[in-house]
Amino acid sequence: MLCLLLLTAVTSVAQQPEATYIRTIAVGSSTAISTGTNNAVYLLNPRRNIVQLDSLGRLVTLYSPTSNARITTIDAWNPMKVLAFYADRQELLLLDRFLTPITSVALADFEINNTVKAAALAADDGFWLFDETDFKLSKLDLRLRKVTIETPLNLVMDRNKFDIRMLREYQNQVYLLDYNSGIYVFDNLGNYKQRLPLTGISYIGFLNDELYFVKEVNLHFYDLYKHEQRTIAFPEGKNYTTALATKNRLYLFSGKAADVYSW
Repeated sequence: MLCLLLLTAVTSVAQQPEATYIRTIAVGSSTAISTGTNNAVYLLNPRRNIVQLDSLGRLVTLYSPTSNARITTIDAWNPMKVLAFYADRQELLLLDRFLTPITSVALADFEINNTVKAAALAADDGFWLFDETDFKLSKLDLRLRKVTIETPLNLVMDRNKFDIRMLREYQNQVYLLDYNSGIYVFDNLGNYKQRLPLTGISYIGFLNDELYFVKEVNLHFYDLYKHEQRTIAFPEGKNYTTALATKNRLYLFSGKAADVYSW
């Protein structure tokens, strides 16, 4: 029997969706996660394989890495490819939508010999990189085999207090998540635009025109254009840390497990 859960609104907004618990699944990470096109979800299973789930949460396919290196980031918004970033190896792995390897890119081959902490797909088939050694946002173009954009961050962020958790391009904007000071927004040429003062966040996702995140046992949605926020409270005793939201599924992560809801 399914357990019905009603997520209650904390702020005064339109009626919140009713979420019905489906099941709990074991996962290998609560941050190496991503949504893709057609409401697909990508995450690591306990064996650190990349798993693709369909819109109903059913297994479609998986990719089993050839090494035991830890995948730091999964970025699957591009309908044709999926990025897996290995921070410890400073390596980018591209997979197609069936999770078949396309190419592997060692950053050292492009004379990027510093420490890249975060990576993301760019809309033009490049890669956005956060280099914590040189403290810059850069863009790597594989076709030109060089870095084409470099944005120093010294005048934007406090170099002594940053804690970068992830990087993501969405709707022609680039979002750099710093746990300590908020979300820094750049245009697709790397020009700084603004800082969203949303702190204490480990992971951000995007659904339609909203950015969402988990903080203080609540699920928050922030409208990227209206700058309005709505908040949904979790049931008592549920200490979720991150979330993935699609049109009809909600994945709420805590440690090595995720509760799956329909909504």
